[in-house]
Amino acid sequence: MLTNAVPTTNGPVVGAEQGAVRAFKGVPFATARRFAKATRPPAWTEPRRCTDYGAFAPQPGHLDQAEESCLSLNVWTPAGVDRPLPVMVFIHGGAFVTGGGADYDGGFLAKHGPAVIVTINYRLGPLGFLQLHRHGLGEANNLALQDALAALDWVHANIANFGGDPDAVTLSGQSAGASMVIALATLPQAKGKFIRALALSAPGRTIMSADHADEVARRALDELELARDPAAIRSVPLPKLFTAVERVGRRLADETESGTVFGPVLDGTVIAREPRDVFADGSLRDIPLWLGSCRDEMVMFLKSTPPAAMIRTTERQVRAAFGDAGWGRLLSYYRATARPDEDPYEALLSDAFWHRPMADLARLHAAVGGAVWLSRFDHRPALEPFLSQGPTHGADNACLWAHLPDFIDRPILKRKGGPMTPADIDVAARFQASLLRFVTMGVPDVAEAWPRFELPHEPLAVFGQPFHVVPLNEGVRSRLWAELSAGDNDKKKIREAG
Repeated sequence: MLTNAVPTTNGPVVGAEQGAVRAFKGVPFATARRFAKATRPPAWTEPRRCTDYGAFAPQPGHLDQAEESCLSLNVWTPAGVDRPLPVMVFIHGGAFVTGGGADYDGGFLAKHGPAVIVTINYRLGPLGFLQLHRHGLGEANNLALQDALAALDWVHANIANFGGDPDAVTLSGQSAGASMVIALATLPQAKGKFIRALALSAPGRTIMSADHADEVARRALDELELARDPAAIRSVPLPKLFTAVERVGRRLADETESGTVFGPVLDGTVIAREPRDVFADGSLRDIPLWLGSCRDEMVMFLKSTPPAAMIRTTERQVRAAFGDAGWGRLLSYYRATARPDEDPYEALLSDAFWHRPMADLARLHAAVGGAVWLSRFDHRPALEPFLSQGPTHGADNACLWAHLPDFIDRPILKRKGGPMTPADIDVAARFQASLLRFVTMGVPDVAEAWPRFELPHEPLAVFGQPFHVVPLNEGVRSRLWAELSAGDNDKKKIREAG
């Protein structure tokens, strides 16, 4: 059954009634030519049927998608609510190269909030992250981030017509999407567009240097034999473009300290400052922040074939910071303190790349008076790949979007859902309740059950059976990291003084 038409700044849209929820899918929020900044889509006057997901961004395995029409979003809103509802905008993950809003059905969360849930698409891979503005292509920098800004602008201008409160928006994301949330939170262009933020499994380095991004672009142009005519990249067939960039990425992983190819870039224009510096100076102290990760983040990447480039680069970075002796001490401690089911090497890399950087960001925010909560997801969902790999990267996300008592299908990533176990339902229900409380009230739980992260106690909420809170900064592993980091800081001071 179709909904009544809802007006937007581009034209009226109709969606579909899904029980107690209305769903509007594939709503255009922008359009863009290749390597150009997104602009408003052409207006329409007749009600536009938005009952099916729109085209998602071209990506490996799906290079037949329409580039110009991939910038759409999806809205789920409870029916029959007579007051403005809080809004959650979700930015999907996928290593900046895969995924889409269609993998996240927000109907269950919308109904149980009640809240308005929005998922968005943005340009991926070279189309969204290849930095070409230094090569004569004008505004071709941080395009994916600018796509997300355009989606936030659309939400701010239109969400009231869908029952949402534009002054009560939570910006959320997972993995690559979490990196974008952290970057977006610091931008003057996004100020006033959201009031709180949730970042799940943000990579340790959430920002790339302009020089590294320029090196990626230069190598890509060389690979395509377009160094003398960079503008011709606008007409390169997508399979050829993505293949060239994939080859560049493999070489960078072997040749440079950072194997990263894509991500938000400190370009001096869209992103003018390192995000962590913005958090540290107190500019964002009024933004409540929830930072989360999964216990065994790196298992998925270790078991990929071949193992992900971040494995090698993370080890190189730890060795560079603490020396081979420091690396050896860390690995020995992890082996001596490993759980029976734990891979010490994986645990060390998970701490280095995922857990410790998130804890450091929490400390920065707490130190200036910001409200921040830190969590870790320890539950193993009864769904592949987690059933065989444990609570690895994305385990929390699978439970977050579940329609209890079932996990949902992920059509873009070609992952099937399925029935949940009683343990899955218990942990997922607690996780969803915390998220919806954060979205609606600004805190994920009552203070007695889950205190906010403050120095020096540093509470860490653990989503498992049972849910519990532990001190983050206890144990020999934490003490060794602190000892090595203090020594590294002393070396830096000596170098700077010299």
